[in-house]
Amino acid sequence: MTTAKMLAFVLLLGVPAGAGAQSVPSPSQPEVITGTAQAKNATGAVSGTLEVRLRRVTPAFDKQAVETALKEGGYPRFLTAIRNAPEVGQLVLGGGPPIAIRYARELVNAKGRNLVVVTDKPAYFIGGGRAESAPRTGFEVALIEIQLDAKGTGTGSMAGAARVRPNGDGGVILDDYAEALITITGIARKPS
Repeated sequence: MTTAKMLAFVLLLGVPAGAGAQSVPSPSQPEVITGTAQAKNATGAVSGTLEVRLRRVTPAFDKQAVETALKEGGYPRFLTAIRNAPEVGQLVLGGGPPIAIRYARELVNAKGRNLVVVTDKPAYFIGGGRAESAPRTGFEVALIEIQLDAKGTGTGSMAGAARVRPNGDGGVILDDYAEALITITGIARKPS
């Protein structure tokens, strides 16, 4: 397990969704974002398709409920809030069954969009099949961060099985089950 402090996950707390907005409009219709997820650890590597089917970003009321739960109640209240939030999209890995996305936040800036999504359950335990693997308990969500340019292409990263906690400065500390974050390449956005 690694602990990663992903700067963009500061988006979860305290940053208005339109802060810094310049020239890249937010989509007004559902969209599909595709890419290739690549994971590596000490014993090998694996890659496969990733598809984020986003119907909408999380509305302000639901966003505030999730963010307040994390800030004031830590991970246990965050899990409850995420699971009670309405589904705003789906994550599909390698053509497998869809996993509900319950939180989607975007920040639009002059370079494009930064999108953070959270599922209501883990998507993939990298290295979890090894006999000496760490226990899976507590890693109950997946988090994905995608940076899209004005053309709708970009890169990203994913914690397939994670837990989050407030860092005290309004940001979030991510505990990833895997040794390293999953890299997402070849990202392309299209309206659905």
